[in-house]
Amino acid sequence: RPEQAIHVSEITSLPAFAYEKLRNIVDYKEENLLRKNAIRRFLKRKFLLPQDNLESIIASELIRELILSRYVPNDSVSESLVSNLAQLLNKYYALFNEVRQRGCNIPRWREQLLGLTAVECDNLIVSPQKRLAYTTLATKLIRPTLDFSSLTTSADAQNVQLILIVERVLNRADRDILNYYLLLHYYPNWFNLDKLAAVQYLAPQIPQLLQAFAKISNDKLGKRLIPIVKKLLVPVVILRQMLSRYTGRIDELIRQPQKLEQQIRSTYQQYWLDTRRRIRRKGFHAMAYIFITKIVLAILLELPYEQFVLGHINYLPLGINLLFPPLLMLIITLLIKSPDKQNEEKSIAGTNELVYGQTSNFYTSKRLTDKSPRIWAKLFYALLYTLTITASFSAILFVLWRLGFNVLSAALFIFFISLVSFFGINLRQQARQLKVISGRETITSFIIDFFSFPIIAFGRWLSNTFDRYNFFVFILDFMFEIPFKTILRIIEDWFHFLKEKKEEIL
Repeated sequence: RPEQAIHVSEITSLPAFAYEKLRNIVDYKEENLLRKNAIRRFLKRKFLLPQDNLESIIASELIRELILSRYVPNDSVSESLVSNLAQLLNKYYALFNEVRQRGCNIPRWREQLLGLTAVECDNLIVSPQKRLAYTTLATKLIRPTLDFSSLTTSADAQNVQLILIVERVLNRADRDILNYYLLLHYYPNWFNLDKLAAVQYLAPQIPQLLQAFAKISNDKLGKRLIPIVKKLLVPVVILRQMLSRYTGRIDELIRQPQKLEQQIRSTYQQYWLDTRRRIRRKGFHAMAYIFITKIVLAILLELPYEQFVLGHINYLPLGINLLFPPLLMLIITLLIKSPDKQNEEKSIAGTNELVYGQTSNFYTSKRLTDKSPRIWAKLFYALLYTLTITASFSAILFVLWRLGFNVLSAALFIFFISLVSFFGINLRQQARQLKVISGRETITSFIIDFFSFPIIAFGRWLSNTFDRYNFFVFILDFMFEIPFKTILRIIEDWFHFLKEKKEEIL
């Protein structure tokens, strides 16, 4: 056990860990974001950031809570790190106060500053060097294959977009992490100056900074890079997974090409099995969440509406509404297929090319241009999209009307089907993380995509909108978590007090 390390009781750790598991089911996020999001929630409970002169107490509480929830191992954080964390919180708190006094008209600016704080705290507690090393490797590997000569954007802007997409695809980075990278890239003085100078340097620029970050994150070049980068990152994903699993000497393995290829193949196959397991777990969690939410809405909305407004209960629409969305989620999850043998061979060839520099035509040049559709083409696409939306939702509403759905039950059906469709597409995209060969387009798949796209797009909008207004998350965060974590902290302090008394007696 390191000297002067933070230690918490295993007894209080168990309920805290169980609560985090429950909350992550209700508000599912990628596993690599859980610790950062826990830090974010902690800071939000403290009204974004601590009050003056209390940063050391808040920093200690934060570390103890992360250890209790098992986001950080027990006895792994020193007192000196707590002191550094307190200084960091003090700096961001001063920035927050300065921006608030100056005024900021950017929507959700508090949440964005809170996200930056959480990312830097997370990086201080657990070093991101390994993650950044793979980001650097992937960027250096992919950059020479991209031909940006026809673009009018600067080389720096192109490199920034590439790094953002690599972070999103390879490390599943969210907006907080991407914003933190942009802050590090464009405003490095914030990290080099002391508190007062840093705040005076950055606070006046916060409105322009956040606007610029939003514009960069939504750049069209980034969207065009995503499908290209996804395929080119497959060898890096396999290599990273292989290095994390292999227990022997890597240099000796590299000198044995046949043995290395066996390791690569084994890693590829195991990674797919792990991915399928993770996808099914996500699918079942989503199915359970949708089913429970649907039961709650049926009790609170549908049954009272039909009983007291319509005067009768129509059990067929009620049953369809209750069972069809989770069953659709289950079917989508179970029908996800593994990549074929040809895909496996090409992925392995690409990984060999990455390790040995062998030519396998995996990293071929990709040319990007500024060419965009003409105005008449944009108008045609907009008209076609409008017709698609009309056709898709009209067909659904017609079927629902024939089945006896009322206005409320039809609205809830479309709501849940749209969300399920979007979640299903997300799961299918994750299953394609190792896919380097594009599938063939058929007439059937084209028709399905044509009519399902508006529903998926609506589901995406609903997901992004209601992610900020999740009723169950609100109940957990503000009506349960605050008293629950307070009780655990009191119990933890009591155990600490008893331990000190016991040591005094002995």
